Amino acid sequence: MNDMERPWPHPVRAWWTVAVFTLTYVVSFVDRTVISLLIEPIKNDLGLTDIQLALLQGAAFGIFYTLMGLPLGWAADRTHRIRLITIGAALWCLATAACGLSRTFGQLFLARIGVGVGEAALSPAALSTISDLFPKERRALPIGIYSMAVSLGAGLALLIGGAVIQLIGSSAPIELPGFGALKVWQSTFLIVGLSGLIVLPLLATLREPERRNELKTAVINPPLLPYLNANADFFARHYGGVAIYSILVSGVLAWAPAYFIRAHGWTPSEVGFRYGLVFLIFGAMGTVTAGAIAGWLQRRGVKAAALLVTGLGIALAAPPMVMAGISTDPWIALAWFALALAFFTSPGGVAVQVLQEACPNTLRGRASALYYFAVSIIGLTLGPLAVAWTTEAVFGDPAAVGKSLAVVAAIFAPAGGLLVLSGRKGFSRLTGEV
Repeated sequence: MNDMERPWPHPVRAWWTVAVFTLTYVVSFVDRTVISLLIEPIKNDLGLTDIQLALLQGAAFGIFYTLMGLPLGWAADRTHRIRLITIGAALWCLATAACGLSRTFGQLFLARIGVGVGEAALSPAALSTISDLFPKERRALPIGIYSMAVSLGAGLALLIGGAVIQLIGSSAPIELPGFGALKVWQSTFLIVGLSGLIVLPLLATLREPERRNELKTAVINPPLLPYLNANADFFARHYGGVAIYSILVSGVLAWAPAYFIRAHGWTPSEVGFRYGLVFLIFGAMGTVTAGAIAGWLQRRGVKAAALLVTGLGIALAAPPMVMAGISTDPWIALAWFALALAFFTSPGGVAVQVLQEACPNTLRGRASALYYFAVSIIGLTLGPLAVAWTTEAVFGDPAAVGKSLAVVAAIFAPAGGLLVLSGRKGFSRLTGEV
């Protein structure tokens, strides 16, 4: 009996795994992005510049998330994937809590490195596991739901962060032996990080599925680099296009809250509730809707459907994002953000689904890790810096951060979308859809 003739896992088991992975991914994004709501008090307390804040949000997390992604992707192809995720989750939650114990830029930088190292274990292993739970024609929805956690996590980071800030601000300061009274931003990190440990007992309920291969290739276990090189007309365009777009993604995640605070005078808690709720609803809607559309097109015979949805979603994010950044009224800006986020988050699931379809099982973890490598090394390191540099060097005004977001959107979204779409023929040849 070959891989595709074996029965698939029971749907209840498969969907429970997706639910736990999605919650774990939500927690990871809350821990990763809650700093965006805290940058103003961190800046004031530690005396930091926008460039230093960009390094904390991007490079400190992104470089080590990137460096550890490849060996952990290799481990996901060869070891117990759920155990790997569990170890990573424990590390990033404790590292987030450690951010709350930091008193200097250097200490906070090191703690953010820990968050990046822990989170690097998650997605390559989770996506590989999901691909062994569902057949190809039914895979778009579970991967879309898992990827929706990016929007849920970013939105919840703002909502939870805003609620914690408001709660702590009206209560007596938290005091720890040896550390004294914690600042509000420190208490927020500590509470958010320790709360995330709730995912560990849930991960313990999951079972590792059997691995299976479905790609029509004569070599079931090809070496990674020769395989990528032989199909470079697709992989270079896909990795490159999404990496270029990730500059905008990371820039928005890092600086949109500061835009509403600096340009429109909202408080951090107001930004958390208002912008966070919009991100939660429209971001999640964009990711799931894109997965559903890709699945619908695929069932009707459209070639490279997931890739097509990925490229169009990236390109169409630019116009509403530009309008959001230049609006002079905060509520109109928020409305434009709602539309922008629906397109902005749409590639989240379908972009990685494309890789699962283009690679044999034994390469999926590493191919996903390389995807996150490209996204991280380009997006997480350059995205926050691109916005910060434009704000300081081009506009020379911290309140002009919205204009900087508009500039970044106008440049990188169309470029990324067109590059992804240019790889459609190569993808179709690789998967036998020609």
